[in-house]
Amino acid sequence: MVDKALCEHLKKYHQGQESAASSKELEAAFHVKGTELRRAVNRLRCNGHPICSDATGYFYAARQSEVRATVAQLTGRISKIAAATKGLLKSYEEKEG
Repeated sequence: MVDKALCEHLKKYHQGQESAASSKELEAAFHVKGTELRRAVNRLRCNGHPICSDATGYFYAARQSEVRATVAQLTGRISKIAAATKGLLKSYEEKEG
């Protein structure tokens, strides 16, 4: 797994939002596809590592505000996924009903 190396790399070279690394840059550096990179980031976050992201890429949090911004971004995604789920269920119920 790439997790430990990715975490160390972000902490050493990409600390703070201003030093974000693009997904493409990290994919090339670690020889992984985007899906595996996203899964690694998710595992790191689940294990308590402050890996943040924004439109420019991934970075190791240097400030609490960066963690809060990433949490807000993830929470927004949860809301959109919940709305999509509700819409899918509604379409299924209308077909069955």
